[in-house]
Amino acid sequence: MPEQTGKKPHPWLSKKVESDHCIRCHNRSARIGLSYIGKYEAEGYGTPFEHGQLSSRQLPGERFYLELADDIHHQRGMECIDCHTREEIMGDGQSYGHYEEQVEISCQNCHGVQIGKTEKGRVITNIVSGQRQLTGKVDGKIRPLHPLKEGACDFPAHKRLSCESCHSPWTPQCNGCHIERDMREKHFDALSRQETAGRWREGRSYIRYEKPMLAVWDNHVVIITPGCQDMVSEVDEKGGTVEKINRFTMAAINPHTIQAKGRACADCHAEAKTVGLGEGTIGLDAGGKLVFSGIAQGEIRPSGPMPVFDAYVDIEGRPLQQGSRPGLRPFNKEELRKILRVGLCVDCHGSYQDAAWKNYGSETKCPRSEKFLF
Repeated sequence: MPEQTGKKPHPWLSKKVESDHCIRCHNRSARIGLSYIGKYEAEGYGTPFEHGQLSSRQLPGERFYLELADDIHHQRGMECIDCHTREEIMGDGQSYGHYEEQVEISCQNCHGVQIGKTEKGRVITNIVSGQRQLTGKVDGKIRPLHPLKEGACDFPAHKRLSCESCHSPWTPQCNGCHIERDMREKHFDALSRQETAGRWREGRSYIRYEKPMLAVWDNHVVIITPGCQDMVSEVDEKGGTVEKINRFTMAAINPHTIQAKGRACADCHAEAKTVGLGEGTIGLDAGGKLVFSGIAQGEIRPSGPMPVFDAYVDIEGRPLQQGSRPGLRPFNKEELRKILRVGLCVDCHGSYQDAAWKNYGSETKCPRSEKFLF
């Protein structure tokens, strides 16, 4: 930038905003900025060690990370603004209560039948008119926009699935938010600029990334992750602990970890955690009824045991945690039955083109193993 004698220099401005600028903010909470570039914030142990020292893979704030599969769009060299529009980032003159209400792009806008416009009807300026091509806003590179895979993405039984529910194989899952206010100490209040009574501390139980969980939001199957699983306590002046709040919530998320290949059939239809039951095993009792045996138990609080962190629902379809939005819920009992019933078949019939699915229904019987159907 040329020197401006006698004037205060203006910050450098550019329309070519690289993803690094976005990730400076979008690296906590849902961590989608980090996930997009393949960085998973791991536990704070600093492992794997390097030459006897803590790992050099650190984010600001001494947050360690591991490297996982980055989003396919990042693999192709795309920046955040290649998808996200001006109105999403800078606003469109409307005030929205939730972030997702301002988002107006979807996978369909580039990969569906009718492309080139957002969900709100605005023209996507970097899609070449009349062609399935997108121009990078930073590098200027023209990239083809591949259509959805016929026979898989349009599989009738999967019409409720969001694209990411199948194509995102991992998502950060921060479990258990422990919040404590210690009245024996003081804490600096950034608003009043004064030391105030009560020191706040926050911690988590653990963080994971594998087996994204699924749920239903307004009749669409979406990925969920622990939103805020709050356990709030207060330590009084005498050192006694008082339990204040216990509220566990699951939140819908698009983790930004899209891969070209979708998840295997068994990852959803034969996996307890994916359908919201938590880690464990699913079986049948002597009467042919579905049963679930979990491997974890909830934390014990003075008021009693809390829900298991990764369990959104029990085998009877009863919700165990709250949803962060109206309309967000776990699979109900009948949905669980239908999903898991398919899981008995996918080991032998793992292809969308398999003849077994042509006339499959809730009353379909397996001629080899009828005893396993429910």
